[in-house]
Amino acid sequence: MSDTVVLNNLHIKDGENTLVNKTSLIIEQGEIFGLVGESGSGKTLTAKAIIDLLPEGLNYTADEIITAGKNMLSASPEAKREHIGKNVGYIPQNTVFYLHPMIKIKDQIGDGYIYHMHKNKKEALEKAEALLKKVGFENPITVLNYYPWQLSGGMRQRCNIAMALMNDPKLIIADEPTTALDSTVQRQVMELFRTINKELKISILLISHDLGLVRHYSHSLAVMYAGQIVESGYSKTVFRNPKHPYTRLLIKIIPSLKIKKSEPLAEIPGFVQEKGRDIKGCLFIERCPKAMDICKEYVAEHMDDMQDHCYRCNLE
Repeated sequence: MSDTVVLNNLHIKDGENTLVNKTSLIIEQGEIFGLVGESGSGKTLTAKAIIDLLPEGLNYTADEIITAGKNMLSASPEAKREHIGKNVGYIPQNTVFYLHPMIKIKDQIGDGYIYHMHKNKKEALEKAEALLKKVGFENPITVLNYYPWQLSGGMRQRCNIAMALMNDPKLIIADEPTTALDSTVQRQVMELFRTINKELKISILLISHDLGLVRHYSHSLAVMYAGQIVESGYSKTVFRNPKHPYTRLLIKIIPSLKIKKSEPLAEIPGFVQEKGRDIKGCLFIERCPKAMDICKEYVAEHMDDMQDHCYRCNLE
């Protein structure tokens, strides 16, 4: 079986409240796939469902979940843990706080490698040193002997990326990987992901609220709003011809160097709704500048087979 990621008809609920509804996506082997949308859209929950890491108290159903070639719906809990530990690297949100501040880097970075790959500590340190070099450290042995609080945010971010690469994963999930980093370090981190993807052929699920970043680095993307995918396709196709009003607005608010000094930054009025996400009508209706009466009751689904471009909207 290939290492493609397939998610088909995912539903996530918190009791009676729907958080993610009718969500499907495909991440082809070896591509960078961007999952984009405002905070609260359900991006992180969708990613965590793919690797069976949803928070306690949430329930999910899906017609199909294939993660890096593994059927997650039929696998035992033990098989899931083994598969995810070996084949998926996860970089969570707020990753600068993810490392334990009072444990040295060398004692954190090798644990999963020793456990899942059945290696000893010496082998783990050798692998960690090589990866810290790959992510840009000139003095990896020194870094391995540091505590996280001795490192800058960008350095800790790179340590987490190295940690995610320790087991030679088939898939990396990077959840808002540039949050809290300055623009220079953001670029370094994203160029590193691009290099990893190109040289090692690792698939990357890039979760972000920054459509400009996703535009620059992803091969394909999906735009998520209030727990639903509203548009998806090849990145170049979606940006060249965005169909959903939400996608168009997200593109419009990408910062531009051409903006005048006195001109205010563009924004999308309103907020992402937390409840009522399982209605038949369009969830974006209250914020949509092109909303019609039919949008309260029905949403058409469109697919361009030639360009693999899908969107959910009553506009043609």
